[in-house]
Amino acid sequence: MGIWFWCTDQSMVQSILAAKNIKEGRLGACFTAWLKILDMFLFILPGIICVVLFPNLSNPDEAYMTMVRELLPHGMIGLIMTILMAALISTVASALNSLSTVFTLDIYQKRFRPHTTVAETVRIGRIVTLVGSVLSIFLALGISRLDGLSLFSLCQAILGFLAPPISVVFMVGVLWRGATAKAANIILTGGTVISLGIGLCYLLHWPSQEAWPHFLFLSFLIFAGLCLLMVILSLLTQKNSKPCEIKTLIETYRENGRVGVGVWGLWMALIMVMVGLYLFFN
Repeated sequence: MGIWFWCTDQSMVQSILAAKNIKEGRLGACFTAWLKILDMFLFILPGIICVVLFPNLSNPDEAYMTMVRELLPHGMIGLIMTILMAALISTVASALNSLSTVFTLDIYQKRFRPHTTVAETVRIGRIVTLVGSVLSIFLALGISRLDGLSLFSLCQAILGFLAPPISVVFMVGVLWRGATAKAANIILTGGTVISLGIGLCYLLHWPSQEAWPHFLFLSFLIFAGLCLLMVILSLLTQKNSKPCEIKTLIETYRENGRVGVGVWGLWMALIMVMVGLYLFFN
């Protein structure tokens, strides 16, 4: 899931590609990683506090709003709700913008209408955004009917079943020159069907809830299986494939020089902080 988010998620990649050089891109990714540490204090600690203050709370999804409603004065409640709605709208807007960008530029324009005008591109982007909004509403209604997981865990589980195929293609593709386009296409299509099919069975508790391991471990097993499958498919299709002209990650790393001491220092400090927080709270 980390490989999927940091290396292939459009909302992340779109920002990193805007960096003026590789060093700035690395520093930007590192800065974002430091910001991600705040998630624990924003999400986890309030939950722990809520358990202590409201031990009889029946639905964990109501923890945040219960604390806001019971502990804050009325003026602060309105301010918190405004901030919450602004953050939610920003997240949704970013996701819909990424959906529109990928479909309009990478699919519609490149594959079907290479000579599309600017006005038509904008129109198609608006239509895709509208369709994506409507579909997301129906998906949200369907997801709300699932039980057995909290809202946070449910979102992570869904991402855990979307991530393996894309992560496999990215990781194998950038680390191994022997990877072929045919193998990548098979993993992206067939692997996605397999991963989502397993995820659907997991979320619907079929054949039973006890038959499945934790969704994070299950996501890793799917990832490992698809990695092995892509290597096998690449070996079988290498004879009929054109030589890879894209440089591997290691070759690109060597050509662009070594990472500066400052960047390495920030990443090592980040690792130490993450390990320290894990040991402390564990």
